[in-house]
Amino acid sequence: MKLSKNAVIGTAGHVDHGKTSLIKALTGIDTDRLAEEKKRGITIETGYAHIDLPGGLRAGVADVPGHERFIKNMLAGAAGIDLAMLIVAADDGIMPQTREHLDILRLLGLKAGLVVVSKADLVDEEWLELVKDDISRMVQGTFLENAPIVAVSAVTGQGLDDLRAILSGLVSALTPHPVEPAFRLPLDRVFSMTGFGTVVTGTLMEGALKAGEMVSVYPDDITVKVRGLQVHSQAVETAWPGQRVAVNLNIKKDNLARGDVLATAGSLQPTLMLDVRLEILADSPFRIKSGSWVHLYLGSSELLAKVVLMEHDELAEGQSGFAQLRLMEPVTARVGDYFVLRFYSPVVTVGGGQILDPVPQKHRRHKPKVVEGFETKEGGSPQERLELLLKERPGTFPKLADLIMRAGLDPVFTGNWCRSMAQKGRVVALARDVYIHQEEMERLKILLKDMLSLWHKNNPYSAGMSLEEVRNRLVPSAPQTIADSLLDILENGKFIIRELGQVRLNAFKPQVNESENALIDKLDKIYLDFGLTPLVTSAVEPANSPAEERLRLAAFSSLVRLGKLVRLDNAYNIHKTFYDQAWEKFQELAGEKSVVQTGDFRDALNTSRKVAVALLEYFDNAGLTRPADDGRRLR
Repeated sequence: MKLSKNAVIGTAGHVDHGKTSLIKALTGIDTDRLAEEKKRGITIETGYAHIDLPGGLRAGVADVPGHERFIKNMLAGAAGIDLAMLIVAADDGIMPQTREHLDILRLLGLKAGLVVVSKADLVDEEWLELVKDDISRMVQGTFLENAPIVAVSAVTGQGLDDLRAILSGLVSALTPHPVEPAFRLPLDRVFSMTGFGTVVTGTLMEGALKAGEMVSVYPDDITVKVRGLQVHSQAVETAWPGQRVAVNLNIKKDNLARGDVLATAGSLQPTLMLDVRLEILADSPFRIKSGSWVHLYLGSSELLAKVVLMEHDELAEGQSGFAQLRLMEPVTARVGDYFVLRFYSPVVTVGGGQILDPVPQKHRRHKPKVVEGFETKEGGSPQERLELLLKERPGTFPKLADLIMRAGLDPVFTGNWCRSMAQKGRVVALARDVYIHQEEMERLKILLKDMLSLWHKNNPYSAGMSLEEVRNRLVPSAPQTIADSLLDILENGKFIIRELGQVRLNAFKPQVNESENALIDKLDKIYLDFGLTPLVTSAVEPANSPAEERLRLAAFSSLVRLGKLVRLDNAYNIHKTFYDQAWEKFQELAGEKSVVQTGDFRDALNTSRKVAVALLEYFDNAGLTRPADDGRRLR
């Protein structure tokens, strides 16, 4: 597996604690790019830069806003960061957004970072130590508990070299990003650029993105072409996970928005529901009741969602539980993605969690089986999660790629797991890369048995229900290839018999009444008399009433089923005796001339051209002959 050693460092902290000034001192780049930011002296939108670290490392930097009014912008900018730099001003100390940002970083699954005490030049050493002690107490029990705390000044340069060295060590220690087969890039900025057109930016979370390839924008699944790529303001042919990327696309800016996701075509599935593990912050000012509306922050998107708790009626401070988030707008996600929830009103951070199923079914609350399913999604083995997905949706036939996406499985091993489970009888293989659970197979067998039993009871003289009707009633949502594969398995297992476009239970024997027997004998003699020059079927013993027509059709079906007649097409039947003669004559002609012309075949049989053509086309469809040079030759 390829690995990508790239990283994005994200700032966090209260407004006016010197985040942007520190980044400028470290990188030489002013991340405040908006006129309003310059005027007000605060960061409104997340700004981006890159930093060259000791040891030759280069990392991206996301400088997030600290004001409480712009927390949603902070959350969008924090998507995809690998390393957190929590900044606390020495003269102010810990403030409300310091704590809220720390909570958000933890909820987003951050595992590495450090604390920077900025503006160290404004306080004496004793005060500085008090601030560090406060910080140590605040970060206890979080991912920053044992992290470095370094004091710096963007004005005097104090501590900046130490900070660079610490950042270099932390970036070096990060686990490299695996380069997945499919890429994913949540969009945090969308704009137009003179001479280029539409440009989007984001942190590449997974996979490699290449210039020139066709990709999709989700959730609308719009196909676009990547015209060009930039990483750290330099044009590249390929961007790797863990990099800040600017992408030039051939689409109008108005068709895109922050929160959209650029991804490999077919790799994501939009959804209006998410199965999650939900955690409420220990110091949350609100509890979450089932049915509560919240603001959901996922990737770079912000959406309204209703929380439906599976086990509890409410979750209090510090509690966690399984929940389904039901969304007002479609979104895309993958198993393991982290999210943050803020209360609907007032808008304050109350909790967050992790995605267990990005495309779930709608669940009912307080159902033990549903809760067991959540437990499997959260802690089950890959095989158990795969089997659960196959059980969960009766009547559907997901492809292996869909299962891999939904359960967050390794595509290298999933096919082997399915084949192993099929050998053990736990799942059934249908068409290529399509599997159903054995329980689903048993359900379909019961359904088909009931369906055909009722048909046989009401139609005792019929050879079975039409194949098309069986497909439509048994598996209405399945493609024909899937339906036929399913029926193949049932027929090979001696459960059903398919014959002449009809399906019957293996144990059923069609009844023949006396009137039909008499007509069968009569038609048999008629077709023996016809020889190689039969009339069109509609002219043979035409019926005078609907009842006679049903009897007539049943007699023809019985003759074909008994092997006495061969149904060439909708116009002609021929007795099996003369069909065999016609086939022998074709083989004889083919031995003499290799390619048999229609006229020669017609003359040899002394029949009409229409009957000769019907015979030849039947031979073609049966795989006995093939067209060649205005005639036919043997296969």
